[in-house]
Amino acid sequence: MKVVFAKNSGFCFGVKKAVDTAFSIEGKNVYTFGELIHNESVIEKLKAKGVKLTEDPNALRSGDIVVIRSHGVSKETEEALIKSGAEVVDMTCPFVAKIHKICAKYSGLGYIVVILGDKGHPEVKGICGRVNGEYIVIDGEDGFDSLGRLDPSRKYCIVEQTTFSTQKYDVFLKKIAELQLKTVEIFNTICYTTISRRKEAEELALSCDAMIVMGSPKSSNTGKLYDLCAAVNPHTYRISEAADLKKLNLSTKDVIGFIAGASVPEESIMEVKEYMSEEVKVNDEFAKAVAESFVEYKPGKRIKGTVISADENGVLVAIGGKKDGLIRKEDAVLNEEYDPAKFTAGEEIEVKIVNANDPESGCVILSKKAVDAIKEADKIVDTIRNGETFTVKVDKDVKGGLLARLGTYNVFIPASQVRERFVKDLTQFVGKELVVSALEINDDRRKIVASARKVIEAERKAKEEVFWANVVPNVVVSGVVKRITAFGAFVSVDGFDCLAHIGDLSWTHIKTVDEVLKVGETYDFLVLSADREKNKVSLGYKQLQPHPFVACMEKHPVGSKLTGKVVSVVAWGVFVEVEPHIEGLVHVSEIAKSYVKDINEVVKVGDEVEVMVMSYDEANRKINLSIKACLPDDVKPENEQANEGEDGQNKKVKRVKAKKVDADEGKEWSEDTANNPFADLLKDIDLK
Repeated sequence: MKVVFAKNSGFCFGVKKAVDTAFSIEGKNVYTFGELIHNESVIEKLKAKGVKLTEDPNALRSGDIVVIRSHGVSKETEEALIKSGAEVVDMTCPFVAKIHKICAKYSGLGYIVVILGDKGHPEVKGICGRVNGEYIVIDGEDGFDSLGRLDPSRKYCIVEQTTFSTQKYDVFLKKIAELQLKTVEIFNTICYTTISRRKEAEELALSCDAMIVMGSPKSSNTGKLYDLCAAVNPHTYRISEAADLKKLNLSTKDVIGFIAGASVPEESIMEVKEYMSEEVKVNDEFAKAVAESFVEYKPGKRIKGTVISADENGVLVAIGGKKDGLIRKEDAVLNEEYDPAKFTAGEEIEVKIVNANDPESGCVILSKKAVDAIKEADKIVDTIRNGETFTVKVDKDVKGGLLARLGTYNVFIPASQVRERFVKDLTQFVGKELVVSALEINDDRRKIVASARKVIEAERKAKEEVFWANVVPNVVVSGVVKRITAFGAFVSVDGFDCLAHIGDLSWTHIKTVDEVLKVGETYDFLVLSADREKNKVSLGYKQLQPHPFVACMEKHPVGSKLTGKVVSVVAWGVFVEVEPHIEGLVHVSEIAKSYVKDINEVVKVGDEVEVMVMSYDEANRKINLSIKACLPDDVKPENEQANEGEDGQNKKVKRVKAKKVDADEGKEWSEDTANNPFADLLKDIDLK
């Protein structure tokens, strides 16, 4: 046989508190107003202690002590008890007290109060006594037929007895929705304990071979539990005490479910467990079920509980076992003011046990604030489980790596995961922030193994993809000169080293790179070539600068005159420097207005001459100049005067074929060889 005990069995919070209070009060004249609980054994024990029962406020006198049971009383009865002079100990269940407040408030606003519940039940009587106006009590589905008589023009407020059937409540909601009342306020006041207890009872009844429901015949909630279980399992039995088990014919092969009503004390449930363990041979699972019925309150342990009530002093929480938990207001919330209204009865919350046995309250002291602080700190952990990056500050270096914290988790960064290359001295990272990603997360040990190397590698690869996608020939990039060599400059473009060769830095000849570029300065460059396989990028600087030839064209347009220096003389003309490193050719025919036999007799290297710009050949970067165009019309060259005879008659001059004047003759001239004018200018030329 296997016996499964429901977790939600026995005293609910309100009943337990009322019973414990009644037993704890010392005095000769202690009363309970009506039966404190629908359980004969508890009533007998109270009588044995000297606690009396009364239902007449007039029977009480000054000095007496009267306990109001968890069902509560009407406003009229409460005032009569106070007027009697007796000390009133109000043990009304917080859930019932909440209904009292709702009824008083809305009836005062002119609402008709509709109460779903048993007309004869003490709780319902007390609720009716809190209404300051009209009210209607509807007992069960039979009473739903009377809903058709409601006046749609009136305002209605609807509440339920704390032990009202949830199934019937659902039916009621459908009925009330069909009426389309103009103004209706519906409050679900069914106790969370009732809801969870009934849900568990039904699940047990469906899954077990037989079901045992324990409680007094007078107990309304026990009767409802029995009806619920019997509806789904025909082998449902109701008992009042452990001795009733002897009357049942249970099979040792069956799985038996057990649940107790809210008026059954823990001692009675333990008697059932003891009887089952002694009289019936059960397996180890039963023994385990019995053991699990006892709850251990260990300080520091995180547990889940259900809110019973909340007031200005704190929050009362059901945590299972014999004791309830108490969250004092200073331990209720994190980083905000405590507001009792934010704690709803029946809400499940996670708390931390602070004190397992508080003598002042008789409760287990809890802290929600402590758990919230942990959760707040650990929220980030849920955002990094898929490899997302996060930042930590290194606390210290240890053997094999670095340590940091993330919330309540320890973060360990192995030495091999600090950088792409192994770092021997890890002390340099202490106190600094590192961007890392998680390699492993152990929630049980609250430990994270992380890697900064993985993040760096990913960032580098991402940058490489962007770099090679954008750095292509003929694209202009910005780079910082990192170092200079004899053959060029290494330039950092987005963190990648590129080479700008010395030949691509200036249009004119330079001896050293620093004539153009300075280390640490940022310049724009033109990408000349990019080879990803070889990881090489060539840059040009001069290509983005204006060519001196173009500047010369703008400064000295065709037809303008200027003074230049003769830099070389050849058989067919002279070269004149018109701007630094820019030379133009004065053809022999443009030197004088008459025939020139020997150019050297007219101009020499180093002479400054006035020339006129005749034309530009921009494609080949050549300039044609003329000295003749700058001469007056009446000026005769010296060579022409030398050819005149004594009688003033010109003599015929025989033209001869010119000879080569040097080894470079026969080469075509261009501006790019201007610094060595004889290099490309001489060719075999016939002068006729």
